[in-house]
Amino acid sequence: MSTIIDNGLVAEHNAKLQANLQADYDALGGMLARRGQDIEKLTALAQTFAVAVPSWGAGTGGTRFARFPGKGEPRNVVEKLEDCGVIHQLTRATPGVSLHFPWDKTDDPKALREQADSLGLYFDLVNSNTFQDQVGQAHTYKYGSLTANSKAAREQAVAHNIECIELGDKLGSKGLTVWVGDGANFPGQHNLRGALERYLDSMRGIYAALPADWQVYIEHKLFEPAFYATTIADWGTSFACASELGPKAKCLVDLGHHAPNTNIEMIVARLAQFGKLGGFH
Repeated sequence: MSTIIDNGLVAEHNAKLQANLQADYDALGGMLARRGQDIEKLTALAQTFAVAVPSWGAGTGGTRFARFPGKGEPRNVVEKLEDCGVIHQLTRATPGVSLHFPWDKTDDPKALREQADSLGLYFDLVNSNTFQDQVGQAHTYKYGSLTANSKAAREQAVAHNIECIELGDKLGSKGLTVWVGDGANFPGQHNLRGALERYLDSMRGIYAALPADWQVYIEHKLFEPAFYATTIADWGTSFACASELGPKAKCLVDLGHHAPNTNIEMIVARLAQFGKLGGFH
């Protein structure tokens, strides 16, 4: 495995903290033992926890919709992987990387996968982008993507998601995240039921393209960017759509996009209870 930071430097830094860490660990172990708990078993369980770093998080500021790059900002997916490699080298808990297309699109998936392997990384879910127009695309998403009244725009959005699946499959991924910003900003702007019906029709085309060992993850966000009605705005709609699509469809819980005072623990419990909890953003 190649490294970006010299392992000797990391070990030297850790050695300075080792004695205090061991003392704290031993003290905690004694306290847990008095409660009938084995700290080594708990440690082994904790070590199975892993996080997939989003490639777009390897930057210095801004959001999906605007970038304010600073010095050292990764310029491409190769440099993003290097940053993700450093994160995993230091935390030992982030072996996965979640790519976003077309931002991270590559003409040489084999080389990118080899780079990930050399850094001790793998590719987790891949993410599609139909919430903004790309340079040169034929049909605008200004009036929606998977829910658009325009059949051509919907077909374009479905084709992009299928392309993401095909590229992700070459990279070793096993799942696709789908989030759409489709919705309405004021009452009467579109037919609420019709939009959801078009969404499901589009998603059925994407679902049909999934490899046998893949899953699709539906992400919901309350009011982003539609201020009156976002098509997939809550966990109930996400659950209903995932149930309608089939067993390979799961729900993503976005921890930053819930109504105030929402009981997220209950949402997680319900989705897990019915086998539709796919993960967290």
